[in-house]
Amino acid sequence: MGRGVGKVLDGLFPGETVLVEYKAYSSPELLLALLQNYSFVKGRSLLVDDVVDTFPEYIMRLKLMGFDVEGLLHASVIKIGGSSEVGNVKGMLDVDKYRLDFKYYDAIYKNLDLGETIINPVLGIYRLFGLFNRRELMRLLRNIAGFVGRGSRVAFYFMNEDAVKELSPEMLPFLEEISSSIFRWGREGINYRLDVLKACDESIIGTSVVMEMGEIREGKL
Repeated sequence: MGRGVGKVLDGLFPGETVLVEYKAYSSPELLLALLQNYSFVKGRSLLVDDVVDTFPEYIMRLKLMGFDVEGLLHASVIKIGGSSEVGNVKGMLDVDKYRLDFKYYDAIYKNLDLGETIINPVLGIYRLFGLFNRRELMRLLRNIAGFVGRGSRVAFYFMNEDAVKELSPEMLPFLEEISSSIFRWGREGINYRLDVLKACDESIIGTSVVMEMGEIREGKL
């Protein structure tokens, strides 16, 4: 205890891939709102990878909870499947039934001029697990692993634990292994909790931050 979300995020290094595990009932969109506020405070760009229209769902739920989503709507977005163009869409990738071609993603990413060490939430990628065969899932893992150490970003892969275990249960241990840090986002009564399970910075391992809804709404870090 004793640390806020901002101090935990300060403990991440450029190039990290952070796995964010959450339950369906824990409102992960609240963590996205905190990441947007953190990027604003630190003067960093926010790039959202929106897999099959997950980002619009987050935006709608935040609106229903009374959040100001203007900052998120100005964030750069790379669309991966789906059709709803919410946010400042910089590029779109098609997803067929069996694969996602990352060379097209890389081409879009390299054309963006977002400054140094962007904050890069990746929303809904687990929704592809039920579409891909095992070979393509392993290829997807290799591609995710290939981004670890890319100093231009800190990536946050939001993963619905229950959905992953239902769609492709073997994927979660692989994801936990290749990720440089692991966060767990959850509910604790009427409050919300962020736990650091794994990190490159040993000083933040084991850290827990408990927040009231009002604190999150005010963007307290």
